[in-house]
Order: sequence, then structure tokens, then C-alpha cells
Amino acid sequence: MFVFREAKITDANSIANLHAKSWQQNYRGSFSDEFLDNEVLDDRLNEWTKRLQNQSNDQYLILLEEDDELQGFICAYFGHDAQFGTLLDNLHVSLNTQGKGGGTQLMISLAKEILKRNKEKGFYLWVLDSNAAAISFYDKLGGVAVETVESNEIGDTPFLKIRYVWNDANVFLTRVAADK
Repeated sequence: MFVFREAKITDANSIANLHAKSWQQNYRGSFSDEFLDNEVLDDRLNEWTKRLQNQSNDQYLILLEEDDELQGFICAYFGHDAQFGTLLDNLHVSLNTQGKGGGTQLMISLAKEILKRNKEKGFYLWVLDSNAAAISFYDKLGGVAVETVESNEIGDTPFLKIRYVWNDANVFLTRVAADK
């Protein structure tokens, strides 16, 4: 059974490990092997330690656990973009948990929090164009791909990323409920 909870500073290592493993499994070919094999864990540990030590009021970070073990997480930033709303910055679910509804439940928790805060209704994310499984998942959940851009802010190799948008968290929640 899934348990959802807010992240604490002591979770930085487990979040970084899951994040690094997810990138190693899904971004081979988009990021260099050197980065994925030798640098990604330190990179993610530095990033998650900073994020957890300096959490802002606009940050939303929820963990998904099963049997007291981290299986996924979502990190978002409310009010990030005037046009698209909340940035869903990270959504990662372990391979052994994928297909069990954990990623959808994490996105549902975000949509509900967006509506609770009542500042904007939409949310968006960036996904690498090489991550076919994630793209299929976002398409199924009603996300709309609105643009593809080249980026190089992570790793050591330029890559293409796609902006997926959900204009209204209510519509997202209705669609997910109808799909059950």
C-alpha cells in the first residue's frame, strides 16, 4: 500500500538515489555515459540537499513510499510561470512501482494542492524527447505538448525537451477520475 508524505532533509540521499537511477534508466543517449555513470548521483545529491535545506513556500515535495521504502516523488513550484502556472519539476517513480498508479496519484496530489492554493489552475513540465515511456504517460493523462526546445542545463550534452501543459487542474482531475 502506498504512503504519501512530505519530504524532510533526511530524505535527500534516498531522493537523490532514486532520481539518479531514473535518469540512468531513462536518459541514456540524451546525457553522456560519463555523466550518467560517474557524476549523476553526486549532482542529484547536491541538488536535493540544497532544495531540502532551503525549501521555499512555493515548493511542493511529496514522497511515495511502500513498505517504508521510497518508490517515487514529485517536486513542483507554484506560480512559476505567468502563462503555464505551476512547474512540475520532477516526477520519478521506481521501475518496480511503475504501472501501479503511483505517478498518477502523485500528480493528483499536486492538482489538488494547486486548487487548494487557488492562485492558478494550470501546471506544466518538461520531459526529454527520448523518454518515450514518460511521454506516453503524459499523453494518457491529457497533457498537451506545446513546444520542443534544446537545452543543456543538466549534464554535459545538449538535449531536446518537450513542454507538456495541463491548463486546468480541475479538468485533469476529472479526466483521471473518468479513466479509473
